[in-house]
Amino acid sequence: MASLGRDTLGNLTQASRLEWLVTNGIGGYASSTVTGLNTRRYHGILVASRRPPVERIVLVSRLEETLLIGGREFPLSTSHTRRDLHPVGHIHLERFERDPFPTWVYQIQDVLVTKTLCMIYGQNSTLVTYKVMSGRDDLELRIRPHFLFRDFHGNMYENPGFSDDATYTAQGFTFQPFANAPALSLAWDRGTFVRAPAWYREIYLAEEANRGLNPCEDDFSTGFLSLAPATGSVSLLCSDQPVGSFNPVDLRRREEIRLEAVASAMKSDDPFLRRLLLAADQFIVARRSTGGKTILAGYPWFSDWGRDTLISLPGLTMVTGRFEDARSILRTFAQSIRDGLVPNCFADQGTEALYNSVDASLWLFHAVYKFIEYTDDYAFVRENLFRPMMAVIEAFQNGTRFGIQMDPDDGLVLAGEKGVQLTWMDAKVDDWVVTPRHGKAVEINALWYNALKVTELLLEKFDQDAREVGALARKVKTSFRRRFWSEEEGCLFDCLAADGTPDRAFRPNQIFAVYLPFPLLDPPQEKQVVAEVFERLYTSYGLRSLAANEPLYMGKYDGNRQKRDGAYHQGTVWAFLIGPFISSFLKVHQSSMEAQLRASHMLEPFKIHLDQEGCLGNISEIFDGNPPHTCAGCFAQAWSVAELLRCYVEDIKGQRPMLMV
Repeated sequence: MASLGRDTLGNLTQASRLEWLVTNGIGGYASSTVTGLNTRRYHGILVASRRPPVERIVLVSRLEETLLIGGREFPLSTSHTRRDLHPVGHIHLERFERDPFPTWVYQIQDVLVTKTLCMIYGQNSTLVTYKVMSGRDDLELRIRPHFLFRDFHGNMYENPGFSDDATYTAQGFTFQPFANAPALSLAWDRGTFVRAPAWYREIYLAEEANRGLNPCEDDFSTGFLSLAPATGSVSLLCSDQPVGSFNPVDLRRREEIRLEAVASAMKSDDPFLRRLLLAADQFIVARRSTGGKTILAGYPWFSDWGRDTLISLPGLTMVTGRFEDARSILRTFAQSIRDGLVPNCFADQGTEALYNSVDASLWLFHAVYKFIEYTDDYAFVRENLFRPMMAVIEAFQNGTRFGIQMDPDDGLVLAGEKGVQLTWMDAKVDDWVVTPRHGKAVEINALWYNALKVTELLLEKFDQDAREVGALARKVKTSFRRRFWSEEEGCLFDCLAADGTPDRAFRPNQIFAVYLPFPLLDPPQEKQVVAEVFERLYTSYGLRSLAANEPLYMGKYDGNRQKRDGAYHQGTVWAFLIGPFISSFLKVHQSSMEAQLRASHMLEPFKIHLDQEGCLGNISEIFDGNPPHTCAGCFAQAWSVAELLRCYVEDIKGQRPMLMV
């Protein structure tokens, strides 16, 4: 359980790097730092998903709380403007706990105040409850909500068109500051609301400054809720739907029961496993446009990406037994295939999808293979997935968008055209594709071979002729060994240009040739690949995207967008790669006792990260390539959690399914 004391919370530099996240199952969330100091434009008490899981709007940015003892003010909240730090409530913060909900404990003189926050699952609604414990009768608690009503990628500035025309009742109000904004309802179960409208200017967001973006914005408050005398508890519920009377105890208990069911789904009291299960749950969300489930790639800013979803699917849904969610997600992406391509991502605005990915379509085959391993549900595959999968094979053979086409001479897949990024190493700044990898990429062809083998398996299962696909798979395997294997270096080339020239940059993509279920290399070659990757790319939090001795290596991920994206796949550590690496490491060492012990030690840094670093209770997207490997990128990433969960259950705990053919 994540629990922090005064030593951490009183050090604002340290505490402002520790974040929390609560989600609602439809793409909305609440998030901030452990002191309540917002450092990102993405932080907020209520970030509503207006068209689940996208179109996210920061409605309530923060709550400014003040405790008055005998008329003297003591701040509980913390905020930073361009000029100064005010208020400084973190100095009164005694404890922060994360389980099951974010909970803050303040001690001021002889008064104890606790604050707890949760969201209502399936709704854009956040419930915040305060409890004041004291024998005094001269206490007043003031809670001032601040509003933004802006896209979560943007900034808000004082706006004369921002209307304060709220509709008030004794226990709530509805607020719609401009015509095309959603109406926000805010209700309370005790207290009196005092109208005191004001703009609060130049709120400083330190993480946006670190990212080279505008770090300042203004937010607005209509007034504050006063509880006097402040005894017992008071709750606020904010929502983008009308709110009447509510029972905070029932709402909170309902979510406690749901989270306990998630955490105990695998009937284990293993605390690491329970934490991973709770983290995994946050990424599985509803998508309104398809009527099914999908996977958000990462919080706070990603939507659902085909590649990320299909890589994450085994860990988030199959290992955890959420097979109906798996069926819904597989069906969603299979139905969205166009010209043999799985969507790279669904757009944050509008309903159109983007298809600039060569590997998302191939990861579909791996996800289907894992689905069959866990469910033996060939009937679902045949009815819903088989025809789209065959369309992918045909499109790759005959050619489709972005220069994606099988080379008829060797059976390997070529991909790429100027100005387009197609593999998972997809950073692009304006017209600059940082790592284009045009040609025959190693992991693409490992995936292509596995896709052919999965297709062969399904054709045979469905009593169809598999001889042509089987012959092509054998051709691809022979070509792969001949073209990609470097006998001199004992590893695989990362990419082959259209003219056959190999890219000798040492990257982690070759690990997929060992990890994927249908082997392409001989066991001694696989062992060499794993050994080289271990020596040159392994870190405590995953694999570097480029070896540190390479000329283009960048060991720190920071600065403006151009600098960050320039480092994204040029040495930055990716946490999700720990899964394929651990699986491959155990495979080549026949899961010996020593290998199992070594693999278990590889997970220890993630246990610490989960409870003490980054977003408490979650796994970050990336880490610096250089020690101490500081976390960066999205503070909660689906495939980081998914692959950690999958390899922990399947490889470390040994709960691996067997394919029923």
